[in-house]
Amino acid sequence: MAHGTATCSGEQLSVSAAARLLGVSVSSLRAWAADDLVPHERTPGGHRRFDRERLREWMAERGGELPAQPSGRGPKLVAGRVERLPRPAHVLTDDAGAIVDEALALMADGQQLSHRRTTARRARMEDQLADLADALDVGDLSGCLREAEWQAFRHGAAGLPATQPVGEWLALACSVERRLHAVGLSHHEVDAVRQAMDRLSWRAAAGLAAGRRSRAEAREDALSAA
Repeated sequence: MAHGTATCSGEQLSVSAAARLLGVSVSSLRAWAADDLVPHERTPGGHRRFDRERLREWMAERGGELPAQPSGRGPKLVAGRVERLPRPAHVLTDDAGAIVDEALALMADGQQLSHRRTTARRARMEDQLADLADALDVGDLSGCLREAEWQAFRHGAAGLPATQPVGEWLALACSVERRLHAVGLSHHEVDAVRQAMDRLSWRAAAGLAAGRRSRAEAREDALSAA
């Protein structure tokens, strides 16, 4: 199945939104799309888009179905809705490797990580950056915000330090801002992306705190039951 510039007139979903709809991980959906196993298109900026109706047909062919759309109601207000920023999204996609390299260098200051952990961190940050690029291209941070909070919650509930969920977003934010300035984007565009990444960092911090509270409550319950 060949895929080119997006031409479908139906509802276009980002990678993260389509993955949530299908109930699979973002990395799995990216792999399926890369192997042309799932219908998708590319925007002029190179971002993958998934048409809801085509996904419904694709699922039906395999004996499944998508959640029903609510009828007789207008579009829901989404807290993550932001201004569309296609130019910054394009930079984040094209310069992803250099951005992640700089972010890793910032985080490596004083740390000694194994090759395995460094590789895992790189893959995680590349996925975060790709999801952010998708979100900026369509003007909707909702998926990124939920994912940042959920991953940080899991981290906090496991009793792990804040370096991964919060530190990675902060390092990416610094690296992204430098890259956007370097390529000559407008102050308005850079400020808009900075605000978006601030929201992601804050949401990750909130998720981490909630996870730690959950862990503490679970320990208290276990002690009370002992």
